[in-house]
Formats: sequence, C-alpha cells, structure tokens
Amino acid sequence: MVKDVKKEEYMIETVNGGQKRGLIALFMGLAMPGLGQVYNGYIIKGMSIFIIFNLFFYTGLRWAVLLPDRYLIWGVLASLSAAGMLYILSAISAGRNAYSEVRPTSYDQWYFYLALWMLGSVVVMGAVYSYTARNVIAAYKIPSMSMEPAVLKGDRVLADKTAYKRMAPRKGDVVIFVYPDDRSKIFMKRIAGLPGSDIILPDGKKEIVPHGMVYVLGDNSEASIDSRQFGFIQLRDIIGKVRQVYFSIGPDGVRWRRIGKKVGG
Repeated sequence: MVKDVKKEEYMIETVNGGQKRGLIALFMGLAMPGLGQVYNGYIIKGMSIFIIFNLFFYTGLRWAVLLPDRYLIWGVLASLSAAGMLYILSAISAGRNAYSEVRPTSYDQWYFYLALWMLGSVVVMGAVYSYTARNVIAAYKIPSMSMEPAVLKGDRVLADKTAYKRMAPRKGDVVIFVYPDDRSKIFMKRIAGLPGSDIILPDGKKEIVPHGMVYVLGDNSEASIDSRQFGFIQLRDIIGKVRQVYFSIGPDGVRWRRIGKKVGG
C-alpha cells in the first residue's frame, strides 16, 4: 500500500513537472524560433529551425518582389505566412516534446537562454529584418495628399527596393527617394522626366533633365512639394519603386477596395 502511494506521488510529480517544462518550452519557442528545442536539449535541431525561419523570411520576400505587381501582396503574404507557420509549429512542437523528449544538458541555466535569445532574436533576426527592409522590400504609410488620387492619405504601400537593380527607372513610376533638403526624410513622387528628356518648368521654359537626375512631381500639384521647389533628384537617391497598396484606412474606416491596387507605371 505504501509503495502504491509513493508510485502515485511520483507519477503526479512527473506529470506536473512535464506540464511546467512544456509551458516553458512553448514560451521559449514563441520568444525565438528554435529556442524551445534548445531548452529540450536538441540544440542542433533548434539552430536548424532558427536558420530555416530566417531563410524563409528573407528568401520568400526576395522572390516575392519578382512577381508581377498585382501578385506582389500575395507573394509577401505567402512568405510571411510560411515563416510564421514554422515559428508557431516549432513552438508547439517544443511544448509537446518537453513531456517525453528532454535531454539532460550542461547549459540548462537561465542566463544561457537569455544570452541566446539576445544574440538570436535581437541581433541576428534584427539584422535580417533591417537588411530586408533596406534592400528588398519595405512598407510605408502615406501621411499626405500630395499623390492623390493615385495614392491616398492613409494608404499603406509596398516599395520594392530591388526594382532599379533589375531595370532602369521609367517615366510614370512612383518612387520613394531621399529628400534633398533634409536627408533624414523620405518622399514619394512620380517620375515626370528622365535623364536627357525635356521638362516644361512652371515658368514655361523648357529644360533638359541632367544626366544622373530625374524630375519628380506629385499627382496633386496643389498639395505637393516636388521638383518644382527642390529641383532634380539624383538617381542614386531613389530608394525604390512603389508598387502596390497593401492596406488603406481613411476617415470612414478601412478602404477595402484599395487593398491590392497597383501603383505607378
């Protein structure tokens, strides 16, 4: 009888311990892809999940920008969904496996997991996200009416940072660029003149756009600060091509019909 009681107490303690480890593994897996597996003692598996997640995130978006404009948003969603699914499933798997597939380790200390999280989530994932936003694709919120009706105040747009590595800028493209009078600011306008082309200036005079420069205008001329005020824009200051509206919200709420709208030429 005593043996049965001790056996029952042991089973209860094991179950409770497994539940606790399962919750910890799940939390760690949500804190960083693969960290739950590392907690369970499978460090190679955890590192592999971490690497695969970051590859899904970067290469998925890198491929998405190669799609035609009307499919860009779907490519981005597919890439983020694939990475997100891996993230969630790996965390759930770590939580479940913590009940039965736990290996003893020499690194099972809170400061090790904290250091690993800081290195992986803050440094590595932060660097991957930052590099992708600077060099591949980025989202921007439109704060003004200078590009209406093509782009409305409250639109959220996707800008392709790789576009002009694959092709030359074209007249009619909507682009983001460094504002020449304050290089900490990013502007969005439409290319109205390419290098070597003729531009009719506001005073009626004709001028040739210099080599290495473009002339940009806002579609809403009455509410736009553009090349009429700050002059030509250097090609190297063009950051990317605005391709599609991925979300839009105005005074009356979400503008569903604008989601997926193609922008520019």
